[in-house]
Amino acid sequence: MYVDTHAHLYHKQFDGDRPEMVQRALDARVTHLLLPNIDGESIRAMHALVDAFPDVCRMMMGLHPCSVGQDSIASLDQVEQLLGTGQYCAVGEIGIDLYWDKTWIEEQREAFRTQVRWAKELGLP
Repeated sequence: MYVDTHAHLYHKQFDGDRPEMVQRALDARVTHLLLPNIDGESIRAMHALVDAFPDVCRMMMGLHPCSVGQDSIASLDQVEQLLGTGQYCAVGEIGIDLYWDKTWIEEQREAFRTQVRWAKELGLP
């Protein structure tokens, strides 16, 4: 039994073969796919994947550090509201990402602290 803890199979690049990708994972004895959110635009697709494969897929809710910018307050408000629904197994994808750009490092740090606090308050990993 295996768990894929980081699968963005809801991303549009998998639109052509998503069911086959999930089946290949199942064939390889992957029992669960954990889906980390990216931003507000990925939420609907992530939910659709869970609706299609409810026994396999589990959602995480967070704001990816590369989606943090000058005005991330509305995005973080949405994440907080959705986390409060109890539909999510973890807070993610969060962190500090300096691979592409260091412009928003302070905003990334604050978003990370905020989301870690929510995880602690909700008892989520």
